[in-house]
Amino acid sequence: MIPKTIKKRATFVDISRNGFPVRTRGVVSICKVTGNGVPLVGYTASRKVGNSVLRNYARRRLRALVREFSSEFVPGCVYVFIATKRTVELKFSDLRSDFAYSLRKAKENRLRDDRKVVNSTSKIL
Repeated sequence: MIPKTIKKRATFVDISRNGFPVRTRGVVSICKVTGNGVPLVGYTASRKVGNSVLRNYARRRLRALVREFSSEFVPGCVYVFIATKRTVELKFSDLRSDFAYSLRKAKENRLRDDRKVVNSTSKIL
């Protein structure tokens, strides 16, 4: 199942301010646990990446990776992937390994958040 795409700017701003960032050579990924069942994904490529051709190329590469790793996304999380100059320059295999690393770190963060919720509720009861 391919995650749905974020469309509203307010969602991007919320994720970038309150999410868990993972920086790699080729991509910056930000993950935030929302609790909803469906994972959401957003893509960003600023002018720092290059002209419009390079920005679109970077976003296409990120979308291809999201399709490839669609089974790895954690339900209830929102992801924002930010392209860098290296997103365009890296070989796709290197970009793939960076992307896999960022998803793995996001999963670890999700598990850590779940443990905090379980521990905090057990103390209240």
